[in-house]
Amino acid sequence: MTIDAKSHTEDVTKTPASFVSTWPPTEEDLNAVERNLKQAKPVQQAGQTPSAVEQWPEWLQKQWVASQRRRSWLIAHPPSFRRRLFSPGGLLAVSLVLLLVLVGIGMGASLLNQRGSTSTPSTSSSSSSSGGMSGMSSQQSTSNVPDATQQYGNQPAKFVMDKDGIKHFTMTAQQVMWQPVKGQKVLAWTLDGTVPGPMIQATAGEHVRITIVNHLPEATAIHWHGLEVPTDNDGVPPIGMKPIQPGQSYTYDFTLRDEDAGTHWYHSHYDDIKQVGGGMYGAFIVAPRPGSAQYQPMMKAEHADIDQTLFFGMLGGYYVINGKSFPDTQALTVKHGQTVHLRLIGADVQMMHPMHLHGHSFQVVAEDGHLLPAPYTKDTIAVAPGETYDVTFYAWAAPGSIYPFHCHILTHLMNPGQSGGEMGGLIMLVEYQK
Repeated sequence: MTIDAKSHTEDVTKTPASFVSTWPPTEEDLNAVERNLKQAKPVQQAGQTPSAVEQWPEWLQKQWVASQRRRSWLIAHPPSFRRRLFSPGGLLAVSLVLLLVLVGIGMGASLLNQRGSTSTPSTSSSSSSSGGMSGMSSQQSTSNVPDATQQYGNQPAKFVMDKDGIKHFTMTAQQVMWQPVKGQKVLAWTLDGTVPGPMIQATAGEHVRITIVNHLPEATAIHWHGLEVPTDNDGVPPIGMKPIQPGQSYTYDFTLRDEDAGTHWYHSHYDDIKQVGGGMYGAFIVAPRPGSAQYQPMMKAEHADIDQTLFFGMLGGYYVINGKSFPDTQALTVKHGQTVHLRLIGADVQMMHPMHLHGHSFQVVAEDGHLLPAPYTKDTIAVAPGETYDVTFYAWAAPGSIYPFHCHILTHLMNPGQSGGEMGGLIMLVEYQK
Protein backbone atom coordinates (compact mmCIF):
# COMPACT_ATOMS: atom_id res chain seq x y z
CA MET A 1 0.00 0.00 0.00
CA THR A 2 1.28 3.46 -0.94
CA ILE A 3 1.17 6.23 1.64
CA ASP A 4 1.49 9.78 0.41
CA ALA A 5 2.75 12.65 2.49
CA LYS A 6 -0.69 14.12 3.16
CA SER A 7 -2.17 10.90 4.54
CA HIS A 8 0.95 10.36 6.59
CA THR A 9 0.65 13.82 8.13
CA GLU A 10 -2.97 13.34 8.99
CA ASP A 11 -2.22 9.94 10.55
CA VAL A 12 0.45 11.36 12.83
CA THR A 13 -1.56 14.35 13.98
CA LYS A 14 -4.66 12.27 14.67
CA THR A 15 -2.83 9.66 16.80
CA PRO A 16 -1.83 11.14 20.18
CA ALA A 17 0.66 8.34 20.87
CA SER A 18 2.66 9.11 17.74
CA PHE A 19 4.61 11.89 19.41
CA VAL A 20 5.92 12.74 22.84
CA SER A 21 3.23 14.71 24.63
CA THR A 22 5.01 15.07 27.96
CA TRP A 23 8.58 15.39 29.22
CA PRO A 24 10.04 13.25 30.52
CA PRO A 25 8.26 10.89 28.13
CA THR A 26 5.75 8.36 29.41
CA GLU A 27 5.79 4.69 28.55
CA GLU A 28 3.07 5.25 25.93
CA ASP A 29 5.04 8.13 24.36
CA LEU A 30 8.14 5.97 24.07
CA ASN A 31 6.17 3.07 22.59
CA ALA A 32 4.82 5.42 19.94
CA VAL A 33 8.23 6.91 19.20
CA GLU A 34 9.83 3.51 18.94
CA ARG A 35 7.01 2.30 16.65
CA ASN A 36 7.36 5.32 14.39
CA LEU A 37 11.13 4.96 14.25
CA LYS A 38 10.80 1.34 13.21
CA GLN A 39 8.37 2.35 10.47
CA ALA A 40 10.66 5.18 9.38
CA LYS A 41 7.86 7.68 9.98
CA PRO A 42 9.01 11.27 10.56
CA VAL A 43 8.04 12.79 13.88
CA GLN A 44 6.69 16.21 13.09
CA GLN A 45 6.30 17.62 16.58
CA ALA A 46 9.90 18.62 16.90
CA GLY A 47 9.16 20.64 19.99
CA GLN A 48 8.26 17.47 21.86
CA THR A 49 10.70 14.95 20.42
CA PRO A 50 14.25 15.78 19.27
CA SER A 51 13.83 16.49 15.61
CA ALA A 52 17.02 14.65 14.66
CA VAL A 53 16.13 11.31 16.25
CA GLU A 54 14.72 9.87 13.06
CA GLN A 55 17.94 10.82 11.30
CA TRP A 56 20.23 8.97 13.75
CA PRO A 57 21.69 5.53 13.05
CA GLU A 58 19.47 2.67 14.13
CA TRP A 59 21.76 1.63 17.04
CA LEU A 60 21.73 5.18 18.42
CA GLN A 61 17.95 5.38 18.12
CA LYS A 62 17.62 2.16 20.15
CA GLN A 63 20.07 3.45 22.77
CA TRP A 64 18.16 6.74 23.10
CA VAL A 65 14.81 4.96 23.54
CA ALA A 66 16.34 2.54 26.10
CA SER A 67 17.85 5.42 28.10
CA GLN A 68 14.54 7.27 28.14
CA ARG A 69 12.72 4.13 29.26
CA ARG A 70 15.25 3.73 32.12
CA ARG A 71 14.83 7.37 33.13
CA SER A 72 11.05 7.11 33.04
CA TRP A 73 11.14 3.97 35.17
CA LEU A 74 13.42 5.55 37.77
CA ILE A 75 11.11 8.54 38.08
CA ALA A 76 8.16 6.22 38.63
CA HIS A 77 10.14 3.96 40.99
CA PRO A 78 12.53 6.07 43.08
CA PRO A 79 15.33 3.88 44.60
CA SER A 80 14.92 2.85 48.25
CA PHE A 81 17.72 3.08 50.83
CA ARG A 82 18.35 -0.64 50.53
CA ARG A 83 18.62 -0.41 46.73
CA ARG A 84 21.01 2.52 47.05
CA LEU A 85 23.09 0.63 49.65
CA PHE A 86 23.49 -2.47 47.48
CA SER A 87 24.12 -0.57 44.28
CA PRO A 88 27.72 -0.57 42.94
CA GLY A 89 28.23 2.96 44.23
CA GLY A 90 26.75 2.11 47.62
CA LEU A 91 28.93 -0.97 48.02
CA LEU A 92 31.99 1.06 47.09
CA ALA A 93 31.16 3.68 49.72
CA VAL A 94 30.62 1.03 52.42
CA SER A 95 33.95 -0.62 51.50
CA LEU A 96 35.79 2.69 51.82
CA VAL A 97 34.24 3.32 55.25
CA LEU A 98 35.24 -0.17 56.47
CA LEU A 99 38.76 0.33 55.13
CA LEU A 100 39.10 3.60 57.03
CA VAL A 101 37.85 1.92 60.23
CA LEU A 102 40.37 -0.93 59.89
CA VAL A 103 43.22 1.50 59.23
CA GLY A 104 42.22 3.43 62.35
CA ILE A 105 42.16 0.27 64.46
CA GLY A 106 45.58 -0.76 63.14
CA MET A 107 47.08 2.63 63.92
CA GLY A 108 45.65 2.48 67.44
CA ALA A 109 47.08 -0.97 68.06
CA SER A 110 50.48 0.17 66.76
CA LEU A 111 50.49 3.12 69.16
CA LEU A 112 49.62 0.82 72.08
CA ASN A 113 52.46 -1.55 71.16
CA GLN A 114 54.90 1.34 70.96
CA ARG A 115 53.85 2.51 74.40
CA GLY A 116 54.24 -1.00 75.78
CA SER A 117 57.74 -1.39 74.30
CA THR A 118 58.97 1.75 76.05
CA SER A 119 58.15 0.49 79.56
CA THR A 120 60.87 0.36 82.21
CA PRO A 121 62.73 -2.88 83.00
CA SER A 122 60.72 -3.45 86.16
CA THR A 123 57.46 -2.81 84.32
CA SER A 124 58.50 -5.08 81.47
CA SER A 125 59.38 -7.82 83.91
CA SER A 126 56.07 -7.43 85.66
CA SER A 127 54.01 -7.37 82.49
CA SER A 128 55.89 -10.24 80.92
CA SER A 129 55.20 -12.30 84.01
CA SER A 130 51.60 -12.52 82.81
CA GLY A 131 52.38 -13.87 79.33
CA GLY A 132 51.50 -17.49 78.54
CA MET A 133 54.49 -17.94 76.21
CA SER A 134 56.92 -17.10 78.99
CA GLY A 135 55.36 -19.59 81.38
CA MET A 136 53.65 -16.99 83.53
CA SER A 137 50.08 -16.90 84.77
CA SER A 138 48.08 -13.67 84.59
CA GLN A 139 45.72 -14.88 87.32
CA GLN A 140 48.25 -16.08 89.85
CA SER A 141 49.63 -13.92 92.61
CA THR A 142 53.36 -14.36 93.22
CA SER A 143 53.31 -12.92 96.73
CA ASN A 144 53.60 -16.38 98.33
CA VAL A 145 56.14 -17.77 95.84
CA PRO A 146 59.58 -18.10 97.49
CA ASP A 147 62.77 -16.71 96.00
CA ALA A 148 65.15 -19.23 94.44
CA THR A 149 67.81 -20.34 96.89
CA GLN A 150 70.35 -21.21 94.16
CA GLN A 151 71.79 -18.80 91.63
CA TYR A 152 72.44 -21.24 88.78
CA GLY A 153 70.83 -24.40 87.46
CA ASN A 154 72.22 -27.40 85.58
CA GLN A 155 73.71 -28.88 88.76
CA PRO A 156 74.22 -32.69 88.92
CA ALA A 157 71.04 -34.44 90.09
CA LYS A 158 71.31 -36.28 93.40
CA PHE A 159 70.31 -39.92 93.69
CA VAL A 160 70.26 -42.85 96.08
CA MET A 161 70.70 -46.56 95.39
CA ASP A 162 67.57 -48.56 96.13
CA LYS A 163 67.87 -51.94 97.84
CA ASP A 164 67.59 -53.68 94.49
CA GLY A 165 70.62 -51.73 93.19
CA ILE A 166 68.66 -49.30 91.02
CA LYS A 167 69.72 -45.66 90.83
CA HIS A 168 66.82 -43.54 92.15
CA PHE A 169 66.50 -39.78 91.50
CA THR A 170 63.86 -37.65 93.26
CA MET A 171 62.98 -34.13 92.11
CA THR A 172 60.35 -31.68 93.31
CA ALA A 173 58.28 -29.63 90.88
CA GLN A 174 57.87 -26.17 92.40
CA GLN A 175 57.53 -22.48 91.60
CA VAL A 176 60.22 -19.97 92.57
CA MET A 177 61.03 -16.35 91.82
CA TRP A 178 64.05 -16.57 89.54
CA GLN A 179 66.43 -13.76 88.53
CA PRO A 180 67.45 -13.87 84.84
CA VAL A 181 69.52 -10.78 85.62
CA LYS A 182 70.35 -9.41 89.01
CA GLY A 183 67.46 -7.52 90.58
CA GLN A 184 64.79 -8.69 88.09
CA LYS A 185 62.56 -11.50 89.38
CA VAL A 186 60.25 -13.61 87.26
CA LEU A 187 57.99 -16.51 88.16
CA ALA A 188 59.61 -19.80 87.17
CA TRP A 189 58.22 -23.33 86.97
CA THR A 190 61.09 -25.57 88.05
CA LEU A 191 62.37 -28.90 89.23
CA ASP A 192 64.24 -28.49 92.53
CA GLY A 193 64.01 -24.69 92.27
CA THR A 194 66.46 -23.96 89.43
CA VAL A 195 66.41 -23.12 85.70
CA PRO A 196 67.44 -25.46 84.16
CA GLY A 197 66.64 -28.27 86.58
CA PRO A 198 69.18 -30.81 87.83
CA MET A 199 71.28 -32.66 85.23
CA ILE A 200 70.58 -36.39 85.26
CA GLN A 201 73.69 -38.43 84.41
CA ALA A 202 73.55 -42.17 83.79
CA THR A 203 75.09 -44.90 81.63
CA ALA A 204 73.41 -46.89 78.90
CA GLY A 205 72.26 -50.23 80.26
CA GLU A 206 71.41 -48.81 83.69
CA HIS A 207 67.98 -49.19 85.22
CA VAL A 208 66.81 -45.87 86.70
CA ARG A 209 63.90 -44.62 88.75
CA ILE A 210 62.89 -40.98 88.79
CA THR A 211 60.25 -39.78 91.24
CA ILE A 212 58.55 -36.43 90.61
CA VAL A 213 56.88 -34.80 93.61
CA ASN A 214 54.40 -32.15 92.54
CA HIS A 215 54.29 -28.97 94.65
CA LEU A 216 52.96 -26.85 91.78
CA PRO A 217 49.50 -25.22 91.87
CA GLU A 218 48.46 -27.43 88.91
CA ALA A 219 49.11 -30.88 87.47
CA THR A 220 52.29 -31.77 85.60
CA ALA A 221 54.17 -34.63 83.90
CA ILE A 222 57.73 -35.12 82.69
CA HIS A 223 58.74 -36.33 79.22
CA TRP A 224 62.16 -37.90 78.64
CA HIS A 225 62.97 -36.28 75.31
CA GLY A 226 64.92 -38.54 72.92
CA LEU A 227 64.93 -41.63 75.13
CA GLU A 228 63.39 -44.91 73.97
CA VAL A 229 61.11 -45.72 76.91
CA PRO A 230 57.77 -47.57 77.33
CA THR A 231 54.65 -45.47 76.77
CA ASP A 232 53.71 -45.46 80.47
CA ASN A 233 57.07 -43.76 81.14
CA ASP A 234 56.97 -41.32 78.22
CA GLY A 235 55.24 -38.67 80.33
CA VAL A 236 52.49 -37.48 77.98
CA PRO A 237 49.11 -37.63 79.77
CA PRO A 238 46.57 -38.99 79.11
CA ILE A 239 48.61 -41.39 76.93
CA GLY A 240 50.07 -44.08 79.19
CA MET A 241 49.67 -42.15 82.43
CA LYS A 242 47.52 -39.68 84.26
CA PRO A 243 48.90 -36.21 85.05
CA ILE A 244 50.58 -35.82 88.43
CA GLN A 245 48.15 -33.76 90.49
CA PRO A 246 49.28 -31.17 93.08
CA GLY A 247 50.41 -32.93 96.24
CA GLN A 248 50.93 -36.25 94.45
CA SER A 249 54.04 -38.02 93.15
CA TYR A 250 54.83 -40.40 90.32
CA THR A 251 57.81 -42.68 89.76
CA TYR A 252 59.14 -43.27 86.27
CA ASP A 253 60.93 -46.61 86.01
CA PHE A 254 62.86 -47.69 82.89
CA THR A 255 66.12 -49.13 81.59
CA LEU A 256 68.40 -47.07 79.36
CA ARG A 257 69.26 -48.70 76.05
CA ASP A 258 72.60 -48.59 74.25
CA GLU A 259 70.85 -46.48 71.58
CA ASP A 260 70.06 -43.86 74.26
CA ALA A 261 73.71 -42.90 74.69
CA GLY A 262 74.16 -39.19 73.99
CA THR A 263 72.82 -35.74 74.82
CA HIS A 264 69.13 -35.72 75.73
CA TRP A 265 66.85 -33.70 77.99
CA TYR A 266 63.64 -33.81 79.98
CA HIS A 267 60.81 -31.30 80.18
CA SER A 268 57.21 -30.89 81.26
CA HIS A 269 54.61 -32.26 78.85
CA TYR A 270 51.55 -30.86 80.62
CA ASP A 271 50.47 -27.25 80.04
CA ASP A 272 53.72 -27.23 78.07
CA ILE A 273 53.77 -23.63 76.87
CA LYS A 274 53.44 -22.33 80.40
CA GLN A 275 55.61 -24.87 82.21
CA VAL A 276 58.40 -25.43 79.67
CA GLY A 277 58.33 -21.72 78.81
CA GLY A 278 58.62 -21.08 82.54
CA GLY A 279 61.84 -23.08 82.92
CA MET A 280 60.71 -26.63 83.67
CA TYR A 281 63.41 -28.61 81.86
CA GLY A 282 66.84 -30.13 82.39
CA ALA A 283 69.58 -32.24 80.79
CA PHE A 284 69.61 -36.04 80.62
CA ILE A 285 73.12 -37.15 79.63
CA VAL A 286 73.59 -40.86 78.88
CA ALA A 287 77.18 -42.12 78.68
CA PRO A 288 77.87 -45.04 76.34
CA ARG A 289 78.15 -48.49 77.93
CA PRO A 290 81.71 -49.81 77.83
CA GLY A 291 81.93 -52.54 75.22
CA SER A 292 78.89 -51.31 73.28
CA ALA A 293 78.99 -50.35 69.62
CA GLN A 294 78.57 -46.70 70.63
CA TYR A 295 81.39 -46.59 73.16
CA GLN A 296 84.60 -46.14 71.14
CA PRO A 297 83.17 -43.79 68.45
CA MET A 298 81.47 -41.59 71.02
CA MET A 299 84.43 -41.41 73.36
CA LYS A 300 86.65 -40.43 70.43
CA ALA A 301 84.27 -37.85 68.92
CA GLU A 302 83.29 -36.19 72.20
CA HIS A 303 86.59 -36.42 74.05
CA ALA A 304 87.37 -32.97 75.40
CA ASP A 305 89.01 -31.11 78.25
CA ILE A 306 85.82 -29.13 78.95
CA ASP A 307 82.23 -30.39 78.73
CA GLN A 308 79.46 -27.79 78.96
CA THR A 309 75.67 -28.06 78.51
CA LEU A 310 73.76 -24.98 77.29
CA PHE A 311 69.98 -24.49 77.11
CA PHE A 312 68.59 -21.70 74.91
CA GLY A 313 65.15 -20.36 75.67
CA MET A 314 63.02 -17.56 77.03
CA LEU A 315 61.87 -16.81 80.57
CA GLY A 316 59.54 -14.01 81.60
CA GLY A 317 60.40 -11.77 78.64
CA TYR A 318 64.15 -12.51 78.89
CA TYR A 319 66.13 -14.56 76.37
CA VAL A 320 68.20 -16.92 78.49
CA ILE A 321 71.13 -19.32 78.35
CA ASN A 322 70.78 -21.78 81.21
CA GLY A 323 68.18 -19.50 82.77
CA LYS A 324 70.33 -16.34 82.70
CA SER A 325 70.51 -13.32 80.40
CA PHE A 326 73.70 -11.42 79.63
CA PRO A 327 75.53 -9.95 81.52
CA ASP A 328 74.55 -12.58 84.11
CA THR A 329 75.23 -15.60 81.87
CA GLN A 330 78.10 -17.74 83.10
CA ALA A 331 81.27 -17.28 81.06
CA LEU A 332 83.02 -20.31 79.57
CA THR A 333 86.60 -20.24 80.83
CA VAL A 334 89.16 -22.06 78.69
CA LYS A 335 92.90 -22.40 78.39
CA HIS A 336 94.89 -22.12 75.19
CA GLY A 337 95.24 -25.55 73.60
CA GLN A 338 92.18 -27.15 75.18
CA THR A 339 89.37 -28.96 73.35
CA VAL A 340 85.84 -27.89 74.29
CA HIS A 341 82.68 -29.98 73.98
CA LEU A 342 79.38 -28.05 74.00
CA ARG A 343 75.97 -29.73 74.30
CA LEU A 344 73.42 -27.32 72.79
CA ILE A 345 69.73 -27.80 73.62
CA GLY A 346 66.74 -25.86 72.24
CA ALA A 347 64.36 -25.28 75.15
CA ASP A 348 62.44 -22.40 73.57
CA VAL A 349 58.73 -23.13 73.04
CA GLN A 350 58.41 -21.21 69.78
CA MET A 351 61.68 -19.84 68.33
CA MET A 352 64.93 -21.20 66.97
CA HIS A 353 68.24 -19.58 67.82
CA PRO A 354 71.14 -19.50 65.31
CA MET A 355 74.10 -19.59 67.68
CA HIS A 356 77.33 -18.08 66.34
CA LEU A 357 80.80 -18.46 67.86
CA HIS A 358 83.19 -15.57 67.17
CA GLY A 359 86.77 -16.32 66.21
CA HIS A 360 86.35 -20.10 66.01
CA SER A 361 84.89 -22.83 63.89
CA PHE A 362 83.41 -25.92 65.51
CA GLN A 363 82.77 -29.49 64.48
CA VAL A 364 79.18 -30.76 64.71
CA VAL A 365 79.66 -34.35 65.88
CA ALA A 366 76.14 -35.39 66.95
CA GLU A 367 72.52 -34.38 66.41
CA ASP A 368 69.64 -35.28 68.73
CA GLY A 369 72.00 -37.44 70.77
CA HIS A 370 73.23 -39.57 67.87
CA LEU A 371 76.74 -39.48 66.42
CA LEU A 372 77.07 -38.34 62.84
CA PRO A 373 78.90 -40.65 60.40
CA ALA A 374 80.81 -37.60 59.18
CA PRO A 375 81.14 -34.44 61.33
CA TYR A 376 80.83 -31.10 59.57
CA THR A 377 82.29 -27.67 60.26
CA LYS A 378 80.22 -24.60 61.18
CA ASP A 379 80.54 -21.31 63.01
CA THR A 380 76.77 -20.75 63.27
CA ILE A 381 74.16 -23.40 64.00
CA ALA A 382 70.39 -22.91 64.27
CA VAL A 383 69.05 -24.69 67.35
CA ALA A 384 65.31 -25.25 66.94
CA PRO A 385 62.88 -26.09 69.78
CA GLY A 386 63.53 -29.65 70.93
CA GLU A 387 66.81 -30.14 69.07
CA THR A 388 70.17 -31.04 70.58
CA TYR A 389 73.62 -30.68 69.00
CA ASP A 390 77.04 -31.78 70.20
CA VAL A 391 79.85 -29.55 68.91
CA THR A 392 83.56 -29.39 69.66
CA PHE A 393 86.15 -26.69 69.02
CA TYR A 394 89.84 -26.12 69.63
CA ALA A 395 90.83 -23.20 71.86
CA TRP A 396 93.54 -21.77 69.64
CA ALA A 397 93.59 -18.11 70.73
CA ALA A 398 96.11 -16.32 72.93
CA PRO A 399 95.67 -16.15 76.73
CA GLY A 400 93.45 -13.24 77.74
CA SER A 401 91.35 -13.41 74.55
CA ILE A 402 87.57 -13.01 74.83
CA TYR A 403 85.02 -14.11 72.21
CA PRO A 404 81.22 -13.99 72.34
CA PHE A 405 78.98 -16.95 71.60
CA HIS A 406 75.55 -15.50 70.79
CA CYS A 407 72.28 -15.83 68.91
CA HIS A 408 72.42 -14.17 65.51
CA ILE A 409 68.81 -13.00 65.62
CA LEU A 410 69.96 -9.66 66.92
CA THR A 411 66.70 -8.75 68.65
CA HIS A 412 67.45 -11.69 70.96
CA LEU A 413 70.45 -9.79 72.29
CA MET A 414 68.45 -7.29 74.34
CA ASN A 415 66.80 -7.44 77.75
CA PRO A 416 63.45 -5.74 78.45
CA GLY A 417 63.91 -1.98 78.63
CA GLN A 418 67.33 -1.95 76.97
CA SER A 419 68.25 0.21 74.00
CA GLY A 420 69.90 -0.99 70.81
CA GLY A 421 73.29 0.13 72.11
CA GLU A 422 73.22 -2.24 75.09
CA MET A 423 73.89 -5.99 75.17
CA GLY A 424 71.70 -8.60 76.82
CA GLY A 425 69.89 -11.83 76.18
CA LEU A 426 71.54 -14.80 74.46
CA ILE A 427 75.22 -13.97 74.86
CA MET A 428 77.88 -16.09 76.56
CA LEU A 429 81.53 -15.09 76.67
CA VAL A 430 84.38 -17.50 75.95
CA GLU A 431 87.23 -16.22 78.12
CA TYR A 432 90.83 -17.43 77.82
CA GLN A 433 92.79 -17.62 81.05
CA LYS A 434 95.84 -15.37 81.13
